[in-house]
Amino acid sequence: MSRGMSKKWLVKLLVITILTTVLSAGPNVKTVLAETERTDGSYFTLIGEKGQVLDCTALTVSVGDEYITPSNDRYKVTRIVGNKAYCEYVGKEKMPEFNNNTVKSSVLSVLTAFNKKRPLVAIYHTHNDEAFVPSDGTESRRGGGGIIDVGETLRKKLEAMGVRVIHDTTSHEPHDANAYYRSRRTAVKLLKKGASLLVDVHRDSVPPDVYRTTVKGNDVTKVKLVIGRQNANINSNLEFAKRLKAQMDQAAPGLSGGIFLGKGNYNQDLTPRAVLVEVGADSNRKTEAEKGVALFAQSLAPVLGIDAKAAEKPLLNQEKGQRKSDWTTVLWVVVAAGIIYAGYVYLNRNRA
Repeated sequence: MSRGMSKKWLVKLLVITILTTVLSAGPNVKTVLAETERTDGSYFTLIGEKGQVLDCTALTVSVGDEYITPSNDRYKVTRIVGNKAYCEYVGKEKMPEFNNNTVKSSVLSVLTAFNKKRPLVAIYHTHNDEAFVPSDGTESRRGGGGIIDVGETLRKKLEAMGVRVIHDTTSHEPHDANAYYRSRRTAVKLLKKGASLLVDVHRDSVPPDVYRTTVKGNDVTKVKLVIGRQNANINSNLEFAKRLKAQMDQAAPGLSGGIFLGKGNYNQDLTPRAVLVEVGADSNRKTEAEKGVALFAQSLAPVLGIDAKAAEKPLLNQEKGQRKSDWTTVLWVVVAAGIIYAGYVYLNRNRA
């Protein structure tokens, strides 16, 4: 085969591969493509009307996307030139006031009281290969990168506060346009197990200073919340994200990286309570990301109607206390039954 023919066959093969990927993505191809991320080492910079840098992200940015900054200023992308996304100011976002009364009156708390069960949080990773270069030595590791460790830290922290958690580490590789299509099956499986909240844990791919911050004297990474603006549950998902951010701002000022509303749905159309979190970037240290997600857990628990102070008590002691309470209840039931039986025997004996 000549060199010219060889090139033609390579081009045809490439076209077929691209068409196969796009067509297998599902009926809404535009949505799937919007959910992809930059993998060429570049990223988008969101720029405000005064030329100020609002944020940087490796997520695909489209006209119409919005961003709520850490200071609660809301912007909308109006045009994109190369890697720059120019935004116009929409206004100050009204955030929910968060206090103990808000927690007690939340819908999730009411459901929890009726079910007599604490909410089940499901953690998973659409991009389970994501890693942290300074700690893992690479930005991507097949079979599971450092992002799995970040998810595990979130699980342990939440469980220490009494939250029921599933951490699903199912692989959805490769890291391509179909990753969310594959992770959708995992999300559906978790919902069938009774998950009250889906948390898709990621890391971004931008310079380290974008996410690096100090909270309570500790070097940690920021946590950015991402909501798909093309899903039927956007109102409820965004409201939940705003509640999360409000609690983060109150409990750990400086932790929030804002809320990005991107084109697509990120599988959030499956449930009214789902969120994607970006915990640091590939250029940050994994230990800093783990510290950041641990603080995030302390903010997540109160939004679920659970007192975050429970984290100060060893889980083992809580379980011992629960077992003691259960045995006390059983003992009282036995005593009460004995008294009733003795009374019954006494009355029948007098009649005889």
